[in-house]
Amino acid sequence: ARTESELKRVAAKARELGAASATPIVADVSSLEGARAAMGSTLRAEGFEGGLDALVLNHVVGFWGWLLPDNLTSTEVGELGTLSERIKGGFGKVDQIMRVNALSYMYLATLAAPALARSGAAASGSGGGGQMIVVSSAAGKLGLPQVAPYSASKHALHGFFDSLRLEIVEKKLPITVTVCVLGNIDTEANRKNTEGSLKYAPERAPADETALAILRGGAT
Repeated sequence: ARTESELKRVAAKARELGAASATPIVADVSSLEGARAAMGSTLRAEGFEGGLDALVLNHVVGFWGWLLPDNLTSTEVGELGTLSERIKGGFGKVDQIMRVNALSYMYLATLAAPALARSGAAASGSGGGGQMIVVSSAAGKLGLPQVAPYSASKHALHGFFDSLRLEIVEKKLPITVTVCVLGNIDTEANRKNTEGSLKYAPERAPADETALAILRGGAT
């Protein structure tokens, strides 16, 4: 959910489907302070009481467009990265993408690690608890056109979480790390951004089926 109203709707639906509790928390996690506050609110929420069985990281700022201007040879250095039709927000947009899509994942995963480890230890042998699920993209495995800053942020996730997984294994911590690599998903934002631009892309995967695949992947 990307808006407070949508988040509340999802929480209400979760309770309707039988969730023991569902507490919507609105937060800006692009800074360490914001991420720390969000994690604190989560662990204090009804039904958590300081515990955390699974952390699913699936928030993103998108980007679609060429990074460089068409008249590059006649462009002055000072003009690059400024507010333009190609980079709406200038390099400030790139900074936002890296903070939200990469740094916030690193913050939240690190902050959640103690609670996940306790959960994993308590569930030892049962196959539950201590699950860290990271939603990435095919753009994090290879470069794709018109998504350079987005692709960079997703590459950062693979480097960080692949390394973190090795540290978890070395320290014998009861936490699993699953990185989900998504392809072309059928969302409103994806359809709007890529309309008329994708000539050879695979068929879009339904969003609900993708969500179930993420959960299955994290549970196995």
